Amino acid sequence: YQTDETLPSFAKESLGKKFQIKYCKADDNGPGRHILKNAKVIASADLLFVSVRRRAFTSKTMGLIRKHIVDGKPVLGIRTSSHAFALRKETLTKGHETWDEWDKEIIGGNYDGHHGGGKACRVDRFPSDTDHPILKDLKFPFETTASLYRNSPLPAKSVPLLRGTIEGFPSEPVAWTHRSPSGGKVFYTSLGHVEDFKKPAFNRLLLNAINWCLKKK
Repeated sequence: YQTDETLPSFAKESLGKKFQIKYCKADDNGPGRHILKNAKVIASADLLFVSVRRRAFTSKTMGLIRKHIVDGKPVLGIRTSSHAFALRKETLTKGHETWDEWDKEIIGGNYDGHHGGGKACRVDRFPSDTDHPILKDLKFPFETTASLYRNSPLPAKSVPLLRGTIEGFPSEPVAWTHRSPSGGKVFYTSLGHVEDFKKPAFNRLLLNAINWCLKKK
């Protein structure tokens, strides 16, 4: 979803100089897609912002990610990060790791594919929660061209915030909060298509989520 372009643009326009940002990237294709460059900065990160799809990084990199979570630090994931570390038709390379339970354990999701593209999806508030700070100053409803992910039912400890609806199908949760096993804050949204970044409501959602993740008692 070209987040190597959309996320830096979002950071420049919405975060400004308030945050210190470090980027870790992997190649799009080939063996390098499982090598996360600059991963060492994860060790000092206050928030881990994840946009990853089906990668198996080195054990050293995965160890940094696991330690971040064990230390109770927050995680924010968008779109394909629900299946960030689950391979599908690839052989695991020696010295690399997958994390098949990442979705349920950390993200607090239940990813089961999607409805396919080309179907207009209406996004609005989840009926059970209208006052969460992540939803502050967001204008609803808005539409997304992104295919609607199937995540129902969410694990009991996840708190749904937004739902997506396409005609002829039940609504699906598209944004929620969760807590990692170590108690760290987690926010996830299945939104994150290139077109979503052109919508003020989505950019505000990410900004609010970042602030919520980093806010301490």
